Amino acid sequence: MSGQTLIFGVGAAKAGTSWLFDYLAHHDEVYLPTVKELHYFNALEFGRGKFFREMHERQLADFEWKMIFAKDEALRPYRVQAAADLSRWLDVFDGQNANDAGYLDYLGRGRPEKLIGDITPAYALLSAATFKRMAGLMERVRFVYLIREPVERLWSQLRMDAGKQGEAEALKRMDDFLEGGQKNVAERSNYRRTINRLWQAMPREALHIEFFERLFSAEAIAKLCAFLGITPKAADFDKTVHQSRVSAGLDEGRRARAEALLKPQYNFVRDKLGGLPPEWTARMVTA
Repeated sequence: MSGQTLIFGVGAAKAGTSWLFDYLAHHDEVYLPTVKELHYFNALEFGRGKFFREMHERQLADFEWKMIFAKDEALRPYRVQAAADLSRWLDVFDGQNANDAGYLDYLGRGRPEKLIGDITPAYALLSAATFKRMAGLMERVRFVYLIREPVERLWSQLRMDAGKQGEAEALKRMDDFLEGGQKNVAERSNYRRTINRLWQAMPREALHIEFFERLFSAEAIAKLCAFLGITPKAADFDKTVHQSRVSAGLDEGRRARAEALLKPQYNFVRDKLGGLPPEWTARMVTA
């Protein structure tokens, strides 16, 4: 028995998973490869291994190019390690065939660190059956699911997806969502489905749910570290990781319509997670 804990960060997208990854990656009792979002289980479940493999190949090529041509030498050690980790991951997983032993070894099984893991927000879309398989990979497995005020999470993802195209494109995507489009983004907003599947797959004490709005506090970090079995370490709560390019707020009319569409999520949190946080109700424009 190694005593190691395996953590899965299963989402939600734009709810603090990159900040969490950064915090854990710099913790002395944790080992995480530099590659966030391995997409191992969703590649297997949804048959999208070719897409994710090509994505990782592009990332590797980008790191290799920057190692040669980029002038910011301070980032060179990170890029060297990231390129090595990506190359190693591409050797482990072909995108099609399960290789759980290779996956666990890649994550650091058997290393001296107390905690190893995989933080891939897209895992929020997985089935209960896949969550159950993940929960059985090691003796001690823990899941972390971060959730954010639903409209704010949605708007943040749409702004990120719009990228350099800016606010007009983000609003166009929001209007598409309000008319029944943006299916993938809508799926990422379905906290009720993801949490119910997680609860079906494992004992509830194996799942830690935290609100994005409360994550950046010493109390929340102490609670999380106790859940993961590691010593709390001071965190940089002012550090921003993967901020959207578009920073505009959402107008009241669109927000009200989005709240109505996401009402089942508010109701679930209210009824099953101890009530709506005041940090959420303060933002809402509808009762």
